[in-house]
Amino acid sequence: AVRLPLDNTAVAARLRRIADGLERPDGNPHRVRAYRTAADTVERLERPVSDVLGEGGRVGLELLPGVGKRLSQVIEQLTLT
Repeated sequence: AVRLPLDNTAVAARLRRIADGLERPDGNPHRVRAYRTAADTVERLERPVSDVLGEGGRVGLELLPGVGKRLSQVIEQLTLT
């Protein structure tokens, strides 16, 4: 069976779940906020995040507001696996 990439809503939901898991007393609040910001960005995209990834690779994702190198890797993994 062919696996289709996750849609933006599903990727955003997974990013928020990761943020929830990082949100603990000894956690890094900046990292939690970064995941939530990336989730908002992905959810608001006017086209599939998989298209952004397909056209520009991880670099294309890094051009999105609130998405840096590490988060682009996470989004790529979430989108494709």
